[in-house]
Amino acid sequence: MKVLAGEQAIPERPSLLQRMMRANGPMRVRLNIGLLLLIVLLGLLAPLLPLHDPVRPNPLNRFKAPSLEHPFGTDGNGMDVLSRTIHAIRTDFALAISSVALGIVVGAPLGALSGYFGGRLDSVITRITEVFQGFPQILFGMAVLAAAGNTMVNLVLILAFYNVPVYSKMVRSVTLPLREADFVQAARVAGNSPLSVVFRHVLPNTLVPVFSQLPLSCAYAAQMIAGLSFIGLGVAIPTPEWGSMIQLGANQLVFGKWWASIFPGLALFISVWLLNNVSDLFGSLVVRRA
Repeated sequence: MKVLAGEQAIPERPSLLQRMMRANGPMRVRLNIGLLLLIVLLGLLAPLLPLHDPVRPNPLNRFKAPSLEHPFGTDGNGMDVLSRTIHAIRTDFALAISSVALGIVVGAPLGALSGYFGGRLDSVITRITEVFQGFPQILFGMAVLAAAGNTMVNLVLILAFYNVPVYSKMVRSVTLPLREADFVQAARVAGNSPLSVVFRHVLPNTLVPVFSQLPLSCAYAAQMIAGLSFIGLGVAIPTPEWGSMIQLGANQLVFGKWWASIFPGLALFISVWLLNNVSDLFGSLVVRRA
């Protein structure tokens, strides 16, 4: 609490984490964010951990059951499942975050321009985003990757392609009531150009709902990456990726060799679940703020 000389104490604005704890309870916030950060930290530190080489095949070790040497067993190429599951965190999270970030960088300014100026510009941007959302994403992704190649760059661009309209429409809906807000009118009176008003005053005030949607978008992107990799159009083996790992071990489930697909499947499930929970925590702040 800040105290000015001869004046009453002015309470400090609570931090984002403090507001989340008030809205959802400290234990729930700490548990979900802590577990998610632990997973991310594991992925970042994967090259430094004492793990087996995640991309070195060993035909003599194909589908070995979990043991002290290989706690998660080995896959159809004799590669250590634990090492590949942990290294896959880097792959899946990097692709998901990159695609969502690109979608925000393109979509958020479009939404702010559309909502602020209205008129014909609003109609054009709205129609284009609706056309984008009309394509079935999985079929579009399959077609593009089959034609252009299943590279990581193409995968990021496809996922970003679908994140652009999501964030454009979200920011537009937040911008519409902001056009007549006092601080926006003050910026106009001060002589700021329309573009300056949009990018310096309107757009920064749309970031709260954007950040609440970000973990959910990352969760959806991670599922899409895994799904495309599962059908052979995403990240190619031997690069560690949960979807391709699940696909490699799926045919062996009926023979009792469950570990090759179950462990990466659990990693994907837990990561998506935590991302959804964190998105709900941010969403509660948006509701309370509204």
